[in-house]
Amino acid sequence: MMTVRARPRSVILIRRRFCFLLVHASAIMSAKMTGSGAQIIDGRALADRFRAEIGRDVNELRLRGVQVSLDAVLVDGPPGPYGRNSARTYAESQKAGCAELGIDYRLHVLPHSASYEDIAGRVLLLNADERITAIMVHLPLPDGLDPYRIQSLIDPAKDVEGVNPANIGNVVYDRCSLVPCTALAVMKMVDSTGFELRGSEVVCVGASNIVGKPVAILMMQREATVHSCNKYTRGLASMTRRADVLIVAAGQAGLITADMVKPGSVVIDVGINRVTDPATGKKRIVGDVDFEAVKKVAGWISPVPGGVGPVTVAMLLRNTVDAARS
Repeated sequence: MMTVRARPRSVILIRRRFCFLLVHASAIMSAKMTGSGAQIIDGRALADRFRAEIGRDVNELRLRGVQVSLDAVLVDGPPGPYGRNSARTYAESQKAGCAELGIDYRLHVLPHSASYEDIAGRVLLLNADERITAIMVHLPLPDGLDPYRIQSLIDPAKDVEGVNPANIGNVVYDRCSLVPCTALAVMKMVDSTGFELRGSEVVCVGASNIVGKPVAILMMQREATVHSCNKYTRGLASMTRRADVLIVAAGQAGLITADMVKPGSVVIDVGINRVTDPATGKKRIVGDVDFEAVKKVAGWISPVPGGVGPVTVAMLLRNTVDAARS
């Protein structure tokens, strides 16, 4: 009679690890050989779809006698040839976008010399005006002024960027609230893939107050298993390779490479980094993910630019309509 000896547990673990690496490598090689790759999550196309929905909601509210509006506070750039800062340019673009959807946009411009008291006073006046339902404050503020102090003054019911600590806190308790726009955009982009979040593993790289933390909480509310880490996390690659959904908002260009991504996963790149293109010497915008390499491994991936950014702008308008409705 032949005796069968049980293999030591260490041998079994080594074989399992080898099989995992073999499958991982095989998937990467298969994608390269067949020319297949990730589906691109087109943020501009998604934003257009959301804007169409928002436009219909604005018209519906108007028929009920409710005019949707957005009041924005902006501290202008310093005097001189560079006085028109990037925030001013964005505000003017925002005004045009609101006009297309029938949203009244009022920009309250304060001089670059504005003090904390000046800005706070304007925000409090807008809070007190019952006709105003949506308020935001454009950044950056002049040196020495703490954005957190200003944002904390915005009435939570009118805080369409979702940056008041009360609104961020309400996300934790799963109460009806104005969710931070970028976090909401991330959720919408994941949903657009049709990926089932319940029971999946989600890894968030970066834990900022307006992206990483609220996204982690929103994912938990959808019954996903969430791991929060950052660019300094030991063994970061071993964590990201487990992710069915990988959210990256760490602020470091090229942090996530192809060997750090699970084949077939959803990768949402929230990073915005300005780097010098070695080929042209010109500045360009890139994310935290090595897009060209990772798109050969992932199942879905968002580009930078043209990914999270346009959807975030649409979510600001979504919150503006929700604030008017409430």
